[in-house]
Amino acid sequence: MRRWRMALAALLFGFAMPAAAETLTIAANDPPERANVNDLVRIAVDRFEGEDGAELAQGIEAALGTVRFGNRPYFRMIGLETGAAYDAIVTGSAKAALSESNVTEKRKRCVEKDPANKDKCLKEDEVDIRCRRRIVTVSSTVRLAAVADGSVRYSRPLVTRDEQNICPDRQASRTIEDFVAEALRGQVDTIRRDVAPRAYTIDVRVDENRKGLDKPVAEAFKAAVRQTKTDPAGACDAWAAMTRDAEPTAALAFNLGLCAEQRHDFAAAGDWYGQAQRLGSKSRDIPAAFERMARTQRTLADWEARQRLMDGN
Repeated sequence: MRRWRMALAALLFGFAMPAAAETLTIAANDPPERANVNDLVRIAVDRFEGEDGAELAQGIEAALGTVRFGNRPYFRMIGLETGAAYDAIVTGSAKAALSESNVTEKRKRCVEKDPANKDKCLKEDEVDIRCRRRIVTVSSTVRLAAVADGSVRYSRPLVTRDEQNICPDRQASRTIEDFVAEALRGQVDTIRRDVAPRAYTIDVRVDENRKGLDKPVAEAFKAAVRQTKTDPAGACDAWAAMTRDAEPTAALAFNLGLCAEQRHDFAAAGDWYGQAQRLGSKSRDIPAAFERMARTQRTLADWEARQRLMDGN
């Protein structure tokens, strides 16, 4: 709605809307956040203890079973009832606890109304009202152990808490059952991030600064920036061609670093990003790019080793 209003105002009053920033899309990867399970392919989920253990165990089994990386399943989920061999077993527990207590809250109340107008209040005062404080806590533990040597590769307690004051004029925003289900889903998501890699894309804004370029090169640079919207590869080719006719500027070096990172040429990307810094760029996107590339390279190297292990099983 706001954007529609801005467009209408631009038509009526003749001012220009700010253009959307030109970006290049980078495909990146993050390794598992906590666990070292690169050598564990076949995973079994045992029965979890606690009233909510079964729901958490089922959620973990389903979540790990749907993890895909490089167009392949990352885990092979093994049912214990099948008797098939497995590399690691997941155990744990989950239980919700309810705590309630009486509390008071302040409210404003009309203590004197206008005799001539009953809808008008002449005097307000604060009064206490009785409420009930409801605290629901979902506590879980998860443990993943390798079968070969019994080593614990992942262990984590998880606690999700919800506190609400329920008053005569304010009901609970959700039921206990709804909160427990939501909390368990959130814990499953956390466990999935902890034990499996993640592939994602990020749009990084190109540097549009033409300072230091001769006019013809500057115009070509500007055209390449616009070209990123429809033909990113063509824009990258255009920037690369400019280095044959002109010394790279910090902006040109940064953009060529993005281009190299986009095609996963991490050595070239590192060189270009480093050159951009030496030429004076203070962009925070450069340290972020170095960190992103390091995580991606680690993830891809682990994945290559894992694929060899998967193909051998």
